Amino acid sequence: MSDKNESNKVEEIDFTSGPSMQKVIKKSKRKQTIKYVIITVLTTTILLTLLFLGSNYILNKRVDTQDSSYDMVHGANISSGGTTYTYNLFSITTETTYKKTIGDRSIVWDKEVKKVPLFGRIKTIEKGSGMMEVNYMNEDAKRYVRYNDFNNERKIDFYYPNLPYDYLPHELDIAAGLDENKLIEVALSFKEPMTMAETAKNLGQDNVNWLWVDTTTPAQMDRMKDELDHDSLKTKGGGGAFGFDVSPGSPYSEESGQGFIVTLEQLSKTDSHKSSIKEALKGIKENTQSTNGEIRLNGAVVTGTPKELKRFQNLDFIRASILGATTDKY
Repeated sequence: MSDKNESNKVEEIDFTSGPSMQKVIKKSKRKQTIKYVIITVLTTTILLTLLFLGSNYILNKRVDTQDSSYDMVHGANISSGGTTYTYNLFSITTETTYKKTIGDRSIVWDKEVKKVPLFGRIKTIEKGSGMMEVNYMNEDAKRYVRYNDFNNERKIDFYYPNLPYDYLPHELDIAAGLDENKLIEVALSFKEPMTMAETAKNLGQDNVNWLWVDTTTPAQMDRMKDELDHDSLKTKGGGGAFGFDVSPGSPYSEESGQGFIVTLEQLSKTDSHKSSIKEALKGIKENTQSTNGEIRLNGAVVTGTPKELKRFQNLDFIRASILGATTDKY
């Protein structure tokens, strides 16, 4: 009996409370903590890298849809002067500069800032020429004159062949009378659509910068005749016109027109403006049925000094002419 009591009195030995054991436990906990931290850091780094690479890939694909080739076929005498890109994790901000060529000089015409998000619509957040356009009646010009808010230069308009107008301006006469130190842009509208060969023969090559291609379908022309009653509603703004650049170094010909169509067809599959491009191709297809597939031209942009522009005066196939941007020659 006494042996049993003595055994109950024997104190249990605590192996974990010893100093050596505590050191082992702390060391083990430290190793475990460091292990977890390393795993967390590596996992986070890998996930962030994958997120960044994936985001960058998607954003670059979206930017690629903003094909600069569109500027080669759209916008009268307007071309891209280059784009800068600012990358963020979930978006890219692009800033594109546009220019016009007038004679042998170039002027900055516009700057446009766009935000390209990872998902959702691409938004224009700033435009040098203005996000909204306000037209004012110019009593001297007897028409609505549009100005570019970015540089306060005149914008050009075209007048469609065969559409009735109350007044047809002939501002080429004004251009021919300006100071000889000026380089001047003038938009010419034809009385009737002409093929490339007809235009080259009648208009010539010198001082011709840009050609306006007929992309309006007969049905659209009929609607404009029936539904639009004011001249300003029936003109085509130069910034929204389809056409292509030409230069004396590479005279335009029917091959130029075919190259224009090929570019449109390529853009109709990839570009963010594919809807308007397809509509333009539809108009070209309908309009070229009477010309054996040769594209028709409704007008042109010519530039130069007053002396150089005088040769375009009194040409009977020109229906209207609009004074555009100007710059000093020297």
